[in-house]
Amino acid sequence: MKTILVSRAVSKPGWWMFGVAMIAAAWWGQPLIDSVHFENHFFGVFWYSMVVLGLMFWALPGEQYTDGTILERRTMLLGLVPVWRKSEPMSGFERVELTQEPNVFGKDSVWLSLINREDGETTRRFVFAYFPASQRGIAKAQQMAGDLSQISGLPFAQAAPEV
Repeated sequence: MKTILVSRAVSKPGWWMFGVAMIAAAWWGQPLIDSVHFENHFFGVFWYSMVVLGLMFWALPGEQYTDGTILERRTMLLGLVPVWRKSEPMSGFERVELTQEPNVFGKDSVWLSLINREDGETTRRFVFAYFPASQRGIAKAQQMAGDLSQISGLPFAQAAPEV
């Protein structure tokens, strides 16, 4: 049996919270449409166009997939049906790496990537997943990096620094 590894946006609580927030925003904007004043209708059209735009981004989450031979980035309709795919061979990368990036607001981010370097310079990078740089996030990142290294056969090059 072939082992696969998937990083999905729909498995993160933020994706679900954003969907609930968009539904709440649509419900909250009802008085703009039901009003007798023309100005409110104008603002209602603007409000609902922003809600629809947010729902379009929400309805097309991304996911990364690998079975050890290929890497695939997919855009999924509601996390269920693929609408766009891009595949790359795993042979184009030489190692699995965790890097920590400082954020201006909130916790830092830890990025799980597959890297190819030439002459000390990164020539190719495929970001597989990201995590908040909390103790739990770093532990999840290290676990997924180990799984990705094992599935792909590529060495795990570095661990993210502890918080």
